[in-house]
Amino acid sequence: MSAAPLDHAPGPIDRPRTVGAIRRALPPELRDRFQGALDDAAPEDLFALVALWGAVAQTATDAGADAAAGAVRAGTADTYEIGDVFLALAGTL
Repeated sequence: MSAAPLDHAPGPIDRPRTVGAIRRALPPELRDRFQGALDDAAPEDLFALVALWGAVAQTATDAGADAAAGAVRAGTADTYEIGDVFLALAGTL
């Protein structure tokens, strides 16, 4: 198994966390799907649903997400051995 670091600005992740913020962050073509998911969700599933769609909205507004996904699909993304990743993470703690 391997993993590649993502080039990103350090700091907290700016993820929309409310239904309204998610709706505003989603591209227009995904807003109806989001509303449908909300309409069909059981009350006990709403927290997880909002968290999931918050991640979708964050990714949809990330300019580098499409390029990164394309590189992964094409097999051209940089990869690293998982042991090296753990060592690097341990050095940054």
